[in-house]
Amino acid sequence: MHDLILIEGLKVETVVGCFNWERQIQQPLLLDLKIWTDLAVAMHSDELDDTLNYAEICELASQSIVQAQPELIEHAADLVLRCLFNHYPSIDKINIIIRKPAIIPAAQSVGIQIERHRDYLCDRNRQ
Repeated sequence: MHDLILIEGLKVETVVGCFNWERQIQQPLLLDLKIWTDLAVAMHSDELDDTLNYAEICELASQSIVQAQPELIEHAADLVLRCLFNHYPSIDKINIIIRKPAIIPAAQSVGIQIERHRDYLCDRNRQ
């Protein structure tokens, strides 16, 4: 399947980081999401109920990070993946990029990119 929902530059203000000073402030994270799901029904119906609600995806992704206040952006990615796979059974695969801007003075941002299929939940539950 080649259908995907694309969300770029979702800004999440949260407590994130390993250092004591980082635990005292909020910092922005920028998320890019590619979400593979079947969009054929929505293409023909023109009905919101036949697709995934982008605003709801953004809210769920943001809340999963803000509530957990992770130390690592790698863990933030895991939180978002688990949340979205659990909430939307129709999602086949997710590619997530998380950037932490302006944390390294010489770099515009630092970040990670992770891609997982739905079976990620099963694999994680076995560990």
